[in-house]
Amino acid sequence: MNYGWQKEPLLPLSPRMSYGQMRMILYQVAPDLHVASARLPGKLDGIYCLATNTVLIDRRITYTRKRCALVHELVHWRHGDDTSNGCNGGKLEQRCRRETAILLIDPAEYALAERMYDSNPYQIAAELNVTVQVIEDYKNWLHDSVAA
Repeated sequence: MNYGWQKEPLLPLSPRMSYGQMRMILYQVAPDLHVASARLPGKLDGIYCLATNTVLIDRRITYTRKRCALVHELVHWRHGDDTSNGCNGGKLEQRCRRETAILLIDPAEYALAERMYDSNPYQIAAELNVTVQVIEDYKNWLHDSVAA
């Protein structure tokens, strides 16, 4: 996959890949990137530390949330954002959430799920193995794309 906002493909990710499959592919395509699980404070699902080139994913969350958090932090990694010191600004986070949604959602599968579940974001999210937040971010991206 290659999207217009990418200089080169982020990683060989597909919307159908599980969290485990994503982790495994990182050993091959990004051997210098360290990905680990930890108990993160507060409501954090994941963080990326630029100084140590490390992604941490909260070990207590579901695999669906881990999958979404991993891709989210990989987008930060791709752009060189450091999220280890908290939120890094509205525009950066908005960009990251949009790109995460685009990477995790196949347009044809989304369209089918939207029709099947009468646009119910909870059911669509369950069908596509993403969080409701990712669904909302994808819907916002679709709206913005049509409006542009």
